[in-house]
Amino acid sequence: MSPNKEIVMLRVRLVCVVLGLLLLVKIQAAQAQEFRESQGLFEKLLRDFNKSFAENNPQITRSTDYRRDLITLQKSYQSYHKANFNPADSIQKFNNEAMLNALSGNYNKALRLLGSIDSLDSQTNYSMGLLHMLNQNYEQALPLFEDAAESKSAALNTLVVYCKQGRIQDGLIYGQNIAPGNTHGKWNYNLGLLYKLNGQLEESVAETSAAIRQSDEMAYRLLRGDALMKLNQPKRAVSDFEKMAKKHPKAQIRYANALLDLQRYQEATLIFQEYLEGKDPAFRKDAFLGLGHAYYGLNQMDNAQKYYRLAATMIRDSPVAICGQANVLVSQHEYQAAQLLYNRILEKDSTYLSAKLGRGITQYGLGNYAEALEDMKAADQLFDPSDRALADIFVCRGFANYYTGKAGAAMADFDSALRLDGARFEALAGISSIYVDQKNISEAGRYLSKALGFEKKDDKMWSNYGNMLLHFDMHKKSYDVFKKAIAINPENNKAQNGWGLALLENDKLDQSKVLFDSLVKANPETPYLLNNRGIVNAYHGNRFDQLSQPEAADNQYQLAFDDFKAAMEVAPARKFYNVNQGNVYRYWQQYEDAKLSYQAHQDKSALNNTAVLYAGLENQKDAKYYLEIALQLDSAHRVFQFNMNLLLKGKQKEFAQTLARAVASNDQADGPFSDIGIKYSRDGFVTIYLYDYEYDTLHFTGRHHLPLPVAEYSEEYFIPEYDFQLLPYSKKKEPKEKQKKPRYKSQKVRMRGGKKRSGTDCTVFN
Repeated sequence: MSPNKEIVMLRVRLVCVVLGLLLLVKIQAAQAQEFRESQGLFEKLLRDFNKSFAENNPQITRSTDYRRDLITLQKSYQSYHKANFNPADSIQKFNNEAMLNALSGNYNKALRLLGSIDSLDSQTNYSMGLLHMLNQNYEQALPLFEDAAESKSAALNTLVVYCKQGRIQDGLIYGQNIAPGNTHGKWNYNLGLLYKLNGQLEESVAETSAAIRQSDEMAYRLLRGDALMKLNQPKRAVSDFEKMAKKHPKAQIRYANALLDLQRYQEATLIFQEYLEGKDPAFRKDAFLGLGHAYYGLNQMDNAQKYYRLAATMIRDSPVAICGQANVLVSQHEYQAAQLLYNRILEKDSTYLSAKLGRGITQYGLGNYAEALEDMKAADQLFDPSDRALADIFVCRGFANYYTGKAGAAMADFDSALRLDGARFEALAGISSIYVDQKNISEAGRYLSKALGFEKKDDKMWSNYGNMLLHFDMHKKSYDVFKKAIAINPENNKAQNGWGLALLENDKLDQSKVLFDSLVKANPETPYLLNNRGIVNAYHGNRFDQLSQPEAADNQYQLAFDDFKAAMEVAPARKFYNVNQGNVYRYWQQYEDAKLSYQAHQDKSALNNTAVLYAGLENQKDAKYYLEIALQLDSAHRVFQFNMNLLLKGKQKEFAQTLARAVASNDQADGPFSDIGIKYSRDGFVTIYLYDYEYDTLHFTGRHHLPLPVAEYSEEYFIPEYDFQLLPYSKKKEPKEKQKKPRYKSQKVRMRGGKKRSGTDCTVFN
């Protein structure tokens, strides 16, 4: 071969090699480009996949965008697989198919695919752990994570497995002793949730705060907000919820509920309504329930009931929605209907405190005070002494205690109600009733006077206050008070009784007699009416005596005696009626019977009247003796002082009577003793009659406002890191250079005349 031809052949071979290398590079570049495309789609989907766990929102992986991207990834990977797979890539193939199935939600199939590989390397072994965790096979996942120390998320996922297994203490110990590296806050979040579940709320707030400093995510804010709510720091919680409310509907609902806790009902209403105007459907039932709470707080009961019922249709058998409906009924005093709803809740969950408290209020409203206290005791932790809106439930429990004879407990509840709301007149009246029972009329009057400053339309309160004024002989003032009570309720006999006594003390004997005759006719067996009419009749007798009409006087004394006798027959325990009857015996000059009557009720008033009896008999020694004893019992009693002064002066009877009438005719304000007792005295001395009156047991309709049965959010989820990997196939092998064999031309010589034969003919030598 000539040199030129050899050069040509070398050039041809060089061109072939270069073309082969270029083809290989092109193939490998195409292969790499296809994988990068699949890898980019895979990583995007993986971020969304992890986001669904970070936000506890499976709708992310069910969204149209996610499914579309998943289909695009599958197509891209299939194209890559078809062009680049060879039998040596089986591990990569099974790994990648498992990853795609995991992103598709086929966790069990993904686990089977990866488990079909005979020999797993460290990466696929770690991926097996992730798939076991997805399939909730925590026992199998744990050792695989522990063996994958080189994986940056192995420690985080180990902590999550402890959490998922409910091993709180093990999780806390592990979390406190491992340095996890940069997890973008997930480590601190999970540890913070463990602390919250363990009741260490301060530590939970600290850990979630550390998570937020690394990455300000919704889950971190919500967890810290929930912990702060439990720590009774709703203002700080509102700040966390508010920062995420515009980005996440879940946070928006949390924000509005936190506003409810702060009693910012109008703001909460706007947030709930804003959410309902949006397109997100996930929390509509929560928004309806929240609006029920908000309107209840605003005292718009019809709107509250509307939204509670809407919520109940969406959240079947929701104790919160049912309890809300019952609370509205309680506020409307429909106790029977409310009690049915509370019982419905408690049949399914006997520990539901809001229903216990609500039922306690219905029992109170129905007059079942012992049962009310039993339910209220079970719900004691709902009696928040710092929530002004709950003053009424303290009042209700206070009266339930009072009606069942527990005055000390009642006083404590009334005090609590007043600390929450100083204008809570029911509590003031309740304290007044306790002091009446303790005979501390001065304190009773002080509290009842305050109560009447806030509530002026309760006839029983006015009647009781009038009786307190009678106790202190403030007759002119009591006249106006009883008149107010009767104007409110003319059927209040106790107020009418007090008004009759006020008429008597203001020297309107005839009007008083007409009134008591009418009252006794309508209530012939009411002892205090009989006793007081007897006093009126006795004063009529005194007046006739002063007019020198003995027969008319004796007739009135007989009427008085009959009234006192009838009163004692109806109420024999009221021994003080004997004192009044003794006065009649004295007027009849039946002195021994009078003494016996006074001795039947030997109080300071009886002592005074006994002294007057002896003074009338001109027995100054005994008169002075009994008056001195009376003054020892009550040295400030002005009647006793008045009578002692008359006695010590020793003037004639006429002078004493003149002095008495002069004092009585002086138009002065209410004095410490009765003017009528002086004016109609037969001997100048003041004879004491003992009026009878009864205090009303106070009952109030109730301004019921129950604590909102806001469901505490129990959305407590841990956040793992699913750091799956898509594995590329091995690179295409470099093609071998083919050795081309040189082609040689035939060396055959063709002879002329031959018949196309090949070869050479040799001469034959002989």
